Amino acid sequence: MNGEETRFKIGNKAAQKNPKIVIRKFKEMLENARNDKDILSFQDACASIKWRDSKCNYWASRLPVFATLKKDVQDTIIRRINKSTLEGDYNATASIWRMKQLGEKDEKTVDNKSSDGSMTPFLTLMQQATSEDGQE
Repeated sequence: MNGEETRFKIGNKAAQKNPKIVIRKFKEMLENARNDKDILSFQDACASIKWRDSKCNYWASRLPVFATLKKDVQDTIIRRINKSTLEGDYNATASIWRMKQLGEKDEKTVDNKSSDGSMTPFLTLMQQATSEDGQE
């Protein structure tokens, strides 16, 4: 740590006016998450830069750039867990739970409905056409 990073304490107004330090720490955390196989949670990533997770979460809530960097860290960890699980290194159930804790979703929902009917399923269109022709 250099003197610039250590002279500010949490909650200090001067530290809040100097986000360059925070950006540098978040980028360091992202790099650690990419390279250190032992980082399996956001808390581990925060600890790798010697910050408490409450401090990391505080900064992630302050500015969108920090929230984006936090999401990048979480996505990096999810990617590693997923890959290691598929290779058989990690237990699948525990890995799924861990990925959910990091924000991964089980399913994606796609809405195929449209207001003008252009995405109406083919079978429904056929039923409408035959009923209009008098063929039922």
